[in-house]
Amino acid sequence: MSYIFNNQIAYSDSVNLDAFGRLRVSETTSLLELKYDQDKLPNQVDEVVSGSASSTLDTTNACVIMSVSNTGGYVIRQSKERAIYQPGKSQLCEFSFSDFELSSNVIKRVGYFSSTTAATYDSQFDGFFLESNGVNNKISFQIWKTGTLILSAATDTWDSSQIDPSTINWSKTNLMVVDFQWLGVGRVRFGMNLSGSTYVFKTNSGTNNLDDVYMTSPDQPVRYEIRSSGGTGSFHQICSAVNDEGTRNTIKRTGSISQTTVTTLATSGTKYPLIGIRPSPTYDQVTLQLTNTQILNTSNDNFLVTVEINPTISSGMTYSSGNTAEWEYSLGNGGQTVTSDGVIIAGFIGEAGTSALTTIELTETEIKPGRKIDGTIDQLWVCITPLGANATFLGSTNFTYEK
Repeated sequence: MSYIFNNQIAYSDSVNLDAFGRLRVSETTSLLELKYDQDKLPNQVDEVVSGSASSTLDTTNACVIMSVSNTGGYVIRQSKERAIYQPGKSQLCEFSFSDFELSSNVIKRVGYFSSTTAATYDSQFDGFFLESNGVNNKISFQIWKTGTLILSAATDTWDSSQIDPSTINWSKTNLMVVDFQWLGVGRVRFGMNLSGSTYVFKTNSGTNNLDDVYMTSPDQPVRYEIRSSGGTGSFHQICSAVNDEGTRNTIKRTGSISQTTVTTLATSGTKYPLIGIRPSPTYDQVTLQLTNTQILNTSNDNFLVTVEINPTISSGMTYSSGNTAEWEYSLGNGGQTVTSDGVIIAGFIGEAGTSALTTIELTETEIKPGRKIDGTIDQLWVCITPLGANATFLGSTNFTYEK
């Protein structure tokens, strides 16, 4: 006689499981990584300093010190790129900081969130953050949906079954950990990593209890900020990371644009813009990644090609809609020049020849076109410097984008 037993193994919910209840693994996929041991990452992080405020790099302590000293002063530091969430994945966010203690009439925030693009950038919050509020004298974890407060959990409501939140010294270095589900709905778990162990202090369940989604977009920037309503205080931004838990699917949209009109570049040694792309103004969560560029030299001249973010161009370029609404393009006609280099992320020398086709392929890059806090959109340009007069070219570029 044989017997069949139910030998299912079930795991109780803990930090060993991700936001979807799957066993947590170490092979996370990095979406954003920001640290300040060398500089303030000006190509990846936008900064606004207003009023009686300052932002200072401290390389010895690998941090940016943000300080305010009078009413209306504020500092905001926000990643230009947003972390693009893939539905069905647990997303893990980590933020380290110090000097987060309550300071009278000063508000400090750290998290994964955005706001309006008009000064003073303190309305229509979307996302989540930890707040040290020296006006109401509370430290709380909050979730917002485009200006609507979904959750505000002060420390006296946090789970203290493992660690008493009142024992956390907020003036010292601390590490905040948040993971979340977002298929429009899902759960958010907020915790702190203390002495190498993560303790979940608050869980927000956004299923079977809300009328709509708990935050408008899961694609948010990393953001640290400090504001004064009459007080003096400081806040240290140390390091942050946003990760997909597990292998990231390579599901990406693709696009292509070509300059099919023979373009004459008149002056040898002068840099000219040829093909430009950018996210559409109404798609603030699109991330572009160039994959390859092909340049056809129709004159007998060597040339240099560079791929740059935000070069300064001699005259304003006109952008047109791409074949999908998420991106726009612009084409140089030889009448514009690059007067100041942008951030050069790739380059190659093209060989002379009346029919020489040169191709460059790009892998994933850390620095991608993004947006500033005020909504200004980065531009990605393929530029050519001819090494002969009246050189002529055609070109095309292919790219991927996520939203």
